[in-house]
Amino acid sequence: MPDLLTRPLLRRDEPAWGSRVPWFAAALASGWALIASASLSVLPAVAVWIGEGANAPLSDPLRFGARIWLLSHRIGLEVDGASIVLAPLGMTFMFVLLMYRSARWAAHQAGTATPRSMLAVIGPSVLVYVLGAVALAMVSTSGGITSSAVAAAGIAAAWALVGFGVGVVHETGFDEVWFARLSPEVRAALTGSAVVIAGLFVAGSVLVVVSTVGNTTQIGGLAEALEAGVLGNTALAAGSAAIMPNGVIWAASFSLGPGFAIGAETVVAPGGVQLGMLPAVPPLGALPSDVPGTLTWVVLAGPIVAGAIAGLLVYRTLEPYRESITTVVLAAGGTAAASALGMSALAMLSGGSMGAVRLAEVGPVPWEVAAMTFVACGVPAMITATLLTWLRSRRSASADAASARSSTPAD
Repeated sequence: MPDLLTRPLLRRDEPAWGSRVPWFAAALASGWALIASASLSVLPAVAVWIGEGANAPLSDPLRFGARIWLLSHRIGLEVDGASIVLAPLGMTFMFVLLMYRSARWAAHQAGTATPRSMLAVIGPSVLVYVLGAVALAMVSTSGGITSSAVAAAGIAAAWALVGFGVGVVHETGFDEVWFARLSPEVRAALTGSAVVIAGLFVAGSVLVVVSTVGNTTQIGGLAEALEAGVLGNTALAAGSAAIMPNGVIWAASFSLGPGFAIGAETVVAPGGVQLGMLPAVPPLGALPSDVPGTLTWVVLAGPIVAGAIAGLLVYRTLEPYRESITTVVLAAGGTAAASALGMSALAMLSGGSMGAVRLAEVGPVPWEVAAMTFVACGVPAMITATLLTWLRSRRSASADAASARSSTPAD
């Protein structure tokens, strides 16, 4: 995985013909990312179509794949007046990775080295990707299912700016330059927030595994009831893997306390579980039917530990600078704020609407996740950093006093 993220795609010692032209390299890279992501969305549907005898028109699986591509970018679909906006984040992250890798290739091939040349690569990349999104939105429209081309253009542009922008900036090395220019306090706060979010992902992953293992029978029963066949079950497994990151974020929200919803007036939280009628799909079989008493609140240990580790990292980052306790507390507070904003954004991306009136609200509430991240993770981070800084100052004062006594001549 580290090699996948750091090694530019299709790197050559010498750029290919014409790719020294920034817009041409950008168009090639963006087109490749667009075709690759669309293929990943379409191929499972085509495989199932072939497995079922290819009786329906080929346009049906192609349209289905286009709709999966749109949903993966969190571009909504209107189905008979109901809205579906729920991104399978596994595919979303994969598509962003494709953009990132292709952008690094384009920046290398075009010899990008200045902010102006960076824009010359990012701009055309975004434009090509937006045009592809508009085309797919038009293809997906059929049989009472529609998608706004304007919304597709705007949302795809935002994703493309992130994916291609980060790739170009990293390939040129400007990210390291800009990060080094930040003050030590800001760097400590950002690093601490990354630790908090990673810790919450670990806590969420553990909860997902435990819930899945504990409800294996129910999940298997739902899968058997569908009678999807070999190809259908394979596609179902791929779809379940694609939404696994959503489940991890929802489980992280559970560990923070607010929990999440699977439809209007439902809640899955440490304080209790209230569910109604749900779609008979295997991934939802992992949802707990009840909460095993007060022991469930033990899951709050995960966020607290993550916050304490972040506070330790903030302290260790600022220790060489001998910052005052006020500065360290402010840096730890920055960790709390940054991690709260980050988890709020992830909560928003993971949830949405599954279309029906009852399933119009799915996922955690972003502001609740932000507030509890600040409290459950940020406060322990600030306490840990403050305590360690105070102990350091006490040790330093004791050492200075001892040194002063030893240097005083005897009477």
